[in-house]
Amino acid sequence: MMMDKEIYARTQARQKRTGSLSLCCVYCGESNPAVIEMHHVIGKSNSDEVIPLCKNCHAKITDEQNKLPREKRKGTSFILVSIGALLKEAGNVLINLGHEVAVNE
Repeated sequence: MMMDKEIYARTQARQKRTGSLSLCCVYCGESNPAVIEMHHVIGKSNSDEVIPLCKNCHAKITDEQNKLPREKRKGTSFILVSIGALLKEAGNVLINLGHEVAVNE
């Protein structure tokens, strides 16, 4: 689920007014509005596409992106690292879920 940052800002403002936040971290499902942040998928200066992540998941993804030197955080290499970091975290979530399901089968 990706959304434009302006749409997210309007949605978040409306949800805060009504007291119902429907966004949650796309990886762990955390829905506490105090810890939900929007992650720029391929960097703030490269795109407006964002996804909701909790602070913990956001830190993991951003940490991977920040392993590239600042001057390299653009172009194909940065896009590959960014998408790879998202897929890596998604893979970890799926692996953990598979183990949980196996225990309950």
